[in-house]
Amino acid sequence: MTRNDDSCGSFDLSRRTFVAATALTGGLGGTISTTASASDNDIVQVGSGSYTTTLPDGMDEPPESISVTSSVEGPIDSNDWWSSLLWEDFSENLFVHPLYADASEDGLDVGFPTEWTFSREGSLDHVTAMMELETDLTIGHTGTTFDDARVDGWGDWSVSAVWGADSSTRLRVTMAQGSPFVYCEYEGGGAELSFPSTPDVDDEGNVLRIQSNGNVYGVFAPEGATWNGIGSDTLTTDLDGEGYLSVALLPDDSEDTLSTYADYAYNRIVDTRVDWVYDEHEATVESTFSFETVDRPESGSDGVLTTLYPHQWKYSNASTEAWSYTAQRGEQRVYTGSSFSVTYEYRGMLPYLPNVGDYDPDELESYVQEVADEDELIRPGPEDPGDDTYWTGKNFERLVQLLPIAEAVGATDARDRFENAMRDELEIWLDATVSGDTDSPDVFYYNDNWRSLLGYHDSHGSADNLNDHHFHYGYYVKGAAAIARTDPDWAAPDNWGGMIDHLVRDYAGYDRSDDKYPFLRNHDPYAGHSWASGNALFEEGNNQESSSESLNAYAAMIEWGEYTGNTELRDAGIFLYTTELHAVHEYWFDIDGDSHPPEWNHDYSSNVWGNGYWYKTWWTLDIEAIHGINFMPLDGYSHHLGWDDEHAEANYQEIVENRGGDDFDYYPDLMWMFRAFSDSQDALDLWEANKDDYDVEFGMSRAQTYYWLTALDATGSPEPSITADHSMYTVFSADDGTLTYAAYNPGDSSITVSFSDGTSLEVQANAMAVTTDDDNGDDDGGDDDDGDDDDEAESSPSIDQFDVTDTSAGPWTRFNVEWAVSDPDGDLDLVEIEMIDDGGSVVDLASINVSGDSASGEDSVRERNGGGEYDIKLTVYDELGNSTTDTQSVTAS
Repeated sequence: MTRNDDSCGSFDLSRRTFVAATALTGGLGGTISTTASASDNDIVQVGSGSYTTTLPDGMDEPPESISVTSSVEGPIDSNDWWSSLLWEDFSENLFVHPLYADASEDGLDVGFPTEWTFSREGSLDHVTAMMELETDLTIGHTGTTFDDARVDGWGDWSVSAVWGADSSTRLRVTMAQGSPFVYCEYEGGGAELSFPSTPDVDDEGNVLRIQSNGNVYGVFAPEGATWNGIGSDTLTTDLDGEGYLSVALLPDDSEDTLSTYADYAYNRIVDTRVDWVYDEHEATVESTFSFETVDRPESGSDGVLTTLYPHQWKYSNASTEAWSYTAQRGEQRVYTGSSFSVTYEYRGMLPYLPNVGDYDPDELESYVQEVADEDELIRPGPEDPGDDTYWTGKNFERLVQLLPIAEAVGATDARDRFENAMRDELEIWLDATVSGDTDSPDVFYYNDNWRSLLGYHDSHGSADNLNDHHFHYGYYVKGAAAIARTDPDWAAPDNWGGMIDHLVRDYAGYDRSDDKYPFLRNHDPYAGHSWASGNALFEEGNNQESSSESLNAYAAMIEWGEYTGNTELRDAGIFLYTTELHAVHEYWFDIDGDSHPPEWNHDYSSNVWGNGYWYKTWWTLDIEAIHGINFMPLDGYSHHLGWDDEHAEANYQEIVENRGGDDFDYYPDLMWMFRAFSDSQDALDLWEANKDDYDVEFGMSRAQTYYWLTALDATGSPEPSITADHSMYTVFSADDGTLTYAAYNPGDSSITVSFSDGTSLEVQANAMAVTTDDDNGDDDGGDDDDGDDDDEAESSPSIDQFDVTDTSAGPWTRFNVEWAVSDPDGDLDLVEIEMIDDGGSVVDLASINVSGDSASGEDSVRERNGGGEYDIKLTVYDELGNSTTDTQSVTAS
């Protein structure tokens, strides 16, 4: 990537600088002022914008000291599972999954938690679910204890730390997320393993099998090494002078397991790397996870032995081993090899909902005008200081949503006022030489020590702790994208787009060669989701609460990339959005019911931690807030919340049940809009009963809520089974089977969007297009009866495999179905799996589009709070409507 924005010194007078000067002389009433304390030499010009390299007066920044060795060069990573190593002499708990670890003066404490503990707050039960932590062993050094442990390097999901970096007595440890191994290197002495009590040890020379606290470990020293202290709580070895050792958590105590793990124990991980490809034609995102190793002479196999998380193994063709671990994210399956790939369907997003709702135009326009008549469109938020990066961003969100609605009702003046207010505020923030009329400096400061762009006023620790940059800056990128959609010149790199690119690079740096920002600051590619805390200084590890604001930030990248013609940035946004989305479904919403603790009495978590889950927020136990924090901001990227009607219904009913009714009073608009995914008429009824007397969420408007509810009532909920060869699209499915196809074209010429079911949609330049298909899947071939019996002579498809397994857990009665079908005529069309209760009602249905002469898969059907006997019915259809059915009767455990 070529950058020419880092030179300081003289620069052209920008529009904002001119406005500031005019304001100072009285020309604009003094509403804008020059930024104090920043000299011209401290200003880095970026097109029409700029940032400062001088900390604004009275503001906080991250600590000057960073716990790294002299080997570390380039941008410092943050917001990771291991980040506390950078901020302390040692660390807080590090959740490697399946292991947990903790750096201390004695070395590295290691354990494998297996028991869940739950807490109660007030009248709310199961507010937290965390695993009970217990150290199984400490990996230390025979020569000394240590003053600190410093980060010595990292990969995309691995880290190395050195104890005694400034001495001749050193311990270097490497850990990788998902790996059951800890790799150790020694200088100035040998290895010391200490235990809370005398462990059971099987001595096989240089290799030990150890049981501590009920967990089994393999310890792998160099060939020829011997161990001392067996029969005590401390084991030592001089490593036969070779200076390396690895320790692995074993899934069982068998000889075969120990032997297999020994084959990979001497392959030390030295780098981990993720690469991605967005295939627009196939609507897929393929992520490849690669390991680089240095292999010792004892190595018995190439590659690594590691584990895949549920969001990985469910979407990968990687062949996993029979072993697995049950950890904080559910089942982690063992994999051996040097790389594997995960492939997700990209199911699209829209910049806004299509204008298809049966709304009252006069009523909707009145709601638009309600906001347009406000004295100040950029308002202070409810928290002190209120004019910070988060609440300013929430103002942008409200105005972004109002723009297309104002266009829909022809409120041109209101639309222009919304955009101008957002444009003016963005330009103030993006120009370090001016500030607004509040106490906020309204400036971005570049901290060269941590290689991060910090906005002031900050909030929620976004400056001094590097927290939440994706939450905050995502709103800025989204606001800028809304302007770029109709004014691409404003977004040019030599105008205001360069500064927006800096914000993207800060929270989602996608170019490894960028020397100003770390690679993927917030997103953890192996965990599949982002972390909010910059320092992870918590006993339970790192965490992320608002997964929806995280997705919002990555969806904003998709829009910004499309409107500015930056395909690389857009594709990075699609990778981040799609990966994060699948992890959110697994670990926040637990769509399959197999990631959360079996005893957890919620089907949702508001905050995912390294060690577990919350059902509360940082600031309240209000049920609407607990759920709403992972809905907001509802927009065209949020359609994934409606992919599974049954789960959306169950989640909504949990809200109603836990709060004691649907008389919402904390986030009523969010609750109604979410309700529309599962019952749009009920959502409209709630709106009609309360629309004149409720508190509007800060980043929303009455206009947005009314427009959203009528649109989803017209289209039905999003349909995930149909994809398209375009980045901006959504398909909706109504209760009567009518499909609505919507696509937005950000380009300057018309395009044809092709959907995976054969539908084509022509979309004019810079416009949204919509079409419907209400023939419920009838095709032309069914009416061509010429008197011959060709159709009847076609063979019916066959069912070749139909295996049903009870996988019920927690509140869900669930059955896993492995199936295989074939058709000698090569025209397979559809597979349906029905779950039928003992009263004959279909309680769940899975539909899978198939083609060709054979297909197979693994799917599940489920019912919340079910039980008893069920019929699982499998039906396969060909394109002519021929079908074959088989049914199995099962009883839930």
